[in-house]
Amino acid sequence: MSPVRRRALVVTLPFALAWAVVLAVFTGLRDRLPDPLATHFGPGGEADGFTGPGAFLSVASAVLIGSGLLIALGVLRTRTALRAQRPVVAIGYGTAGLLGYAFASVLFANADAVRASRVSEPVWQLGVAFGVACATGALGWLIAGRDTAPEDDPEGSAAPARLPLADGEVATWTRTVGSPVLLFGGVVAVLVGAVLAAVGPGVQAWLIVIGLISAAPARCRVTVDRRGLTVAPWFAPWPRKRIPLARIERATSGAANALSLGGWGYRITGRGSALVFRSGDALFLRLATGREFAVTVDDAATAAALLNALIERERGTSEQRG
Repeated sequence: MSPVRRRALVVTLPFALAWAVVLAVFTGLRDRLPDPLATHFGPGGEADGFTGPGAFLSVASAVLIGSGLLIALGVLRTRTALRAQRPVVAIGYGTAGLLGYAFASVLFANADAVRASRVSEPVWQLGVAFGVACATGALGWLIAGRDTAPEDDPEGSAAPARLPLADGEVATWTRTVGSPVLLFGGVVAVLVGAVLAAVGPGVQAWLIVIGLISAAPARCRVTVDRRGLTVAPWFAPWPRKRIPLARIERATSGAANALSLGGWGYRITGRGSALVFRSGDALFLRLATGREFAVTVDDAATAAALLNALIERERGTSEQRG
């Protein structure tokens, strides 16, 4: 088995095991389950949402298998070692543990119920579910650290270049970059939250909030000028990320995989932070603090060359003043 496929297997394993557990529990309890099942519970643990057994199993299978396949596809597209993607692996394991326990606990709660409306789910089950998520997430973190495959070095893939700028010459580089993943995920979260809010009381308003937060930065404008690097939503000047020239040591460019940077959106990585819109061309900044900031954007080589030229000019001006 190739190293890439082995890493993909490691990432998808918890989702496959969680699905197998849910399927086994469903099969074992099938004759003891009411129709429909109680599948949503209010703040007091009382049932307030119901689904047929077949539909429940279909949704659980689609969520678990689909999540595993999505992560596997991302891993197969990169040679980056899992230890460089520890946050993604840990979140994947934690998510699989959380979902697997939640689906299984719903089935056990419904077992032997005469009517689904009388089913209840104790609030402490939520704490247990998060405990399982933390335990499986920690397991994923440990497993990822054992991968010794060579890491990609996107920052070293292109030597720091400089655009020739005459004294006093003004130059600006700007590109708009979009993320179908962030947009799709945000829209889906908003729609699901809206549907749930319509069918059940006190429901997942937090899904709508998460969806809006995800969709807001789905399309941004990246600008390099005498002020440094600025990333802001295309429709508004705020919220924005700005890094002045004085904080940048050098800029490089190279290819990067979204998962190798921690996933889509604003990510905190082992090296620093990143704004990830998609896989592909990326701009890497080495900051004065020793940390790194990355943003995925087309024509990153030109942006890096202009930044290096502006940094060199800025330092030359500072030395003359000194």
